[in-house]
Amino acid sequence: MGTLISTLDVGIVNVSLPLMARQFSVTLAQIQWVATAYLLTMVVLLPFFGKMSDRMERRKVYSYGFLIFGVGSLCIAVSHSFMLLLLSRCLQGVGATMIMANSQAMVRHAFPDHERGRALGYNAIVISAGTLAGPALGGLLLEVVDWTWLFWINVPISAAACWLGFRWFPRGGDAAGKSPFDYVGTFLLGGGFCLLMLAAEGAKDGADALNIWLEVALGILLLCALVVQAQKIDYGIIDRELFRHRKVWLGNTSSFIINLAQTATLIPVTFYLQSEIGFSASATGALLMLQPLVMGIVAPFAGWFRDRYGGSFPILAGAALCSASMLSVMFLPTVPAWSIGLHLAVFGIGTGLFHATNNAEVMSAAPAEKSSLAGSLLALVRYLGQIVGIGLATVFVGTMGSLAQIHESHGVSIRILFGICCALCLAVAIAGRYLPKEKPNSPNLSAS
Repeated sequence: MGTLISTLDVGIVNVSLPLMARQFSVTLAQIQWVATAYLLTMVVLLPFFGKMSDRMERRKVYSYGFLIFGVGSLCIAVSHSFMLLLLSRCLQGVGATMIMANSQAMVRHAFPDHERGRALGYNAIVISAGTLAGPALGGLLLEVVDWTWLFWINVPISAAACWLGFRWFPRGGDAAGKSPFDYVGTFLLGGGFCLLMLAAEGAKDGADALNIWLEVALGILLLCALVVQAQKIDYGIIDRELFRHRKVWLGNTSSFIINLAQTATLIPVTFYLQSEIGFSASATGALLMLQPLVMGIVAPFAGWFRDRYGGSFPILAGAALCSASMLSVMFLPTVPAWSIGLHLAVFGIGTGLFHATNNAEVMSAAPAEKSSLAGSLLALVRYLGQIVGIGLATVFVGTMGSLAQIHESHGVSIRILFGICCALCLAVAIAGRYLPKEKPNSPNLSAS
């Protein structure tokens, strides 16, 4: 339920943005902050709530997250000003962060190691279902009801999920020691990511180039300060003990790259299908649905394979397929619709193999008392990869759709962008060879 409402919410909100802009009499650039504020809140608070959940009872933080998400949805539905709308969206983001910081850890707590791959594989089906259903359900509802009902619907779902969380999830858990909070690290991490996201939004909206580069430089400076600060304390938000495990740091790095490549290639494909090939919005959406659909089919199989034989092969094969999917766009004389469809399908197979397996490997390798922090960092890395992917796509194809650009320049730019992403995914496949090749612990192995 937590995964479903968080993925549904993104698609539903994006569909309703034009209606919100008209009601509150704001520009498209301003109304986009409704989507950005939600994402920004999660990026800033994910490590904080991950750390806090490892110190408290994880079940309470997770379940109360639904309650806050529902209250935020209620406040959005009754908002009468644009500022109140943004503040309510941030409150909704706080609840979503409490859910997402613990969802991977709750899977670890509820399932033994030899079943986690399948559990996360089924979770990937829900992600795909939410991704597919969000825009479609939002568009369908907007035909018959006001946009506020897109948020009213979250209220009973959140209330039910909060009650079920307290009723069903096991009490207690692996509590970490009462080490102090790293407030300085939280500020540096949040500030650095905020500036990078602002730069990505500014690049997308055509802001002044000097301001964009200043935001990028200052954001990187704050993140570098975070790394230096983390070396001086033992309770940092970027936990040194956590990253001593090869599966943890290599898995997070690989996840960052795969999410970067997915976002960077999906943005130009959307524009290319409509502006260059002439697809309608509905036809474009139907073709783009291919990727999450295939991912949802493959992910449970990848989880089953990981639970039985280990995760090294699905991670390596998934990243290799992501890299190979770029070839249908890179080397053809033209870029027809079928080559884009082939790329989306093969990349969907690759991500289906990679994500469920990689997440299970990272969560199993992390110390039990720090599983919420490990899960929140996985989510944070996913969003950071998406932010950098948006920036990379903007650099190469930021003027796509402009009448001043000729067709061939778009083709060259897309091929260069896909070539970079192909190399990055190939690097992940090569790095997968250096993962430890042990099998998950099973009851039979433990008994013997």
